[in-house]
Amino acid sequence: MKKEKRIYQPIILVLLFAGALSLSSCLKNGQYATDFSKVAASVDLSLAAANNNGVVAFSYDATVTSTSIPVYVDVASPSLPGTSTSVTLALDTAYLNAYNNNNGTDYSLMPDSIYTTSGWNLTVPKGQRLDSMNVTFNFAKMDLTQNYILPITISQSSLPIEQYNHLLLYISVKNKYDGHYTVTGTFTDVTNANFTNDYPMDIDLVTSGPNSVDVFNTLLGGVGYVFKNGGTVTYYGSFGIRMFFDANDNVTSVINTYGQPAGNTRSAQLDPSGTNAEDGSHNIDVKYFMIQPSAVPTPPNIRSYFNEHYAYLGPR
Repeated sequence: MKKEKRIYQPIILVLLFAGALSLSSCLKNGQYATDFSKVAASVDLSLAAANNNGVVAFSYDATVTSTSIPVYVDVASPSLPGTSTSVTLALDTAYLNAYNNNNGTDYSLMPDSIYTTSGWNLTVPKGQRLDSMNVTFNFAKMDLTQNYILPITISQSSLPIEQYNHLLLYISVKNKYDGHYTVTGTFTDVTNANFTNDYPMDIDLVTSGPNSVDVFNTLLGGVGYVFKNGGTVTYYGSFGIRMFFDANDNVTSVINTYGQPAGNTRSAQLDPSGTNAEDGSHNIDVKYFMIQPSAVPTPPNIRSYFNEHYAYLGPR
């Protein structure tokens, strides 16, 4: 499994601890308090919940000929369920089409000749929260130049179905840009002079297509941009880039992986004044902008400027 699943504990634990204190206070003292012990049980797809219904990419070395991935169904409830839960999974082609339309992507439905499943009907036993369907992929039958997605949803359940019910599995062989990098450069946010860069950064470029990679920040534990606010480490919500390359190793475009634009109006755009290319030794130079009309209402709506050098360290 790829490194997207790593979590940087200090940041996450601080956020969780702060949230726990806030929630505890709300539960005890607020007139608008919610008693979560009485919330009804429901089901979701674990990977969909962890990735906000976005694309979940798994990439493999060229020597791998097949792989199996478990798709977990999770019962969310205050206490362990007292009865078994039946769940039926299905293809989610409508959501895949909507995702392409909303994000400007060109993912294709994976042909059923490429994969097999252990069965679409699941049962979470009494006293447990998880069951899974194993999906086995045969790389020998894949056209590795295609952007195939296997979209999965919960079509039926004996419990209410949560919003995190759209899993987009992207299976690929690592491309030539995939790897572990140290990133240096410059960063400017025109709305706040206290925002400064956090270079050098420890970065994984993770294959997201035959000619594209997602910029995975190992400090954050996800795709995103980390910086400092008055010396304190923070990050941009719903903003992280995907780079696209042409046959000559030029960076032709960048997009925001959370939407182009995301719900907070943030999008990514390549700065054509940059070198914007891989140098033949895996090192990459790229300049780009973060566009945010809600923060900078005057065109061209550029909030942040990035000029980065990716020094290749080796495979991730």
